[in-house]
Amino acid sequence: MTEVISDIMKYMRLSGCVYFQRDFCAPWAMRMADTGFAQFHVITSGACVVGVDGAWHDVGTGDVLFFPHGAAHVLADRAGRQPVEGGDYMAALGQGTPMFTQGPSATRMICGHYAYRDTGAHPLLSDLPAMVHVTADHLGASSPTSALLHLIMDELTHREPGYELSVERLAEVLLMQVLRVHYRAQDRPEGFFAGLRDNRLNRAITRIHSDFAGPLTLADLAESAAMSRTAFARRFSSVVRMTPVDYLQHWRMLVAQNLLSSTDRSISDIAEDVGYGSDIAFSRAYKRRFGMSPSAARYSP
Repeated sequence: MTEVISDIMKYMRLSGCVYFQRDFCAPWAMRMADTGFAQFHVITSGACVVGVDGAWHDVGTGDVLFFPHGAAHVLADRAGRQPVEGGDYMAALGQGTPMFTQGPSATRMICGHYAYRDTGAHPLLSDLPAMVHVTADHLGASSPTSALLHLIMDELTHREPGYELSVERLAEVLLMQVLRVHYRAQDRPEGFFAGLRDNRLNRAITRIHSDFAGPLTLADLAESAAMSRTAFARRFSSVVRMTPVDYLQHWRMLVAQNLLSSTDRSISDIAEDVGYGSDIAFSRAYKRRFGMSPSAARYSP
């Protein structure tokens, strides 16, 4: 049986990149621009503040910050500091003249980013706020996530052969853990994750991910959920905030997008792979979703 979250991340081509683990000595402030990447920070010791969307938030040791939509933000020892640009900080680091190395009250921090397809805009990620702040209290001192953070820190500290690849893969696992903790803490009555928590809707979503290549109908999905078509459609739309058929089409397009860019399969074959009986119907659906034809998308940068 398909595991939905893993399936989503596979087709969104998640990859992690860790920039550094560094000490920041007060006074310090760094502005991270919206670069198009989903940046993250882990406070491994000390404390700081983060400013995003005009509000400041306290951040402590063991906290994880994740900006899923690439929102610009400022990290500092306290609010009101004049920040340097993150690009300038990285340039100085590359030249062997790192900033913020002198002074008291050092904050140690891991910084990096995640890259993934955003053109698919899967609701698992689009449902997230501008900043996800998972605190050490939410993680728990003996949790798997805390153990994972210690492993990342150890790899960055000792730099054994292969540590860069190891850290990147561990960072990807960290994102999965952060998403789990965040969604559990939110306990929202609606959204994609709320749909996964609903046993009946979960069965229907899993059916979509398993059998999207076949001729699935609303009746098929309602049967998987053990509900009438009317009750199922109403329940799915109110919780997931899109209709079952819309989500089926959405997932088919995300899979098609991946196949177009990662394989040399013909448009006809891909259309069949994602449940369309004709090239014309598939091309219309793809253009409606992404604003370009499948053949144009295949050769776009």
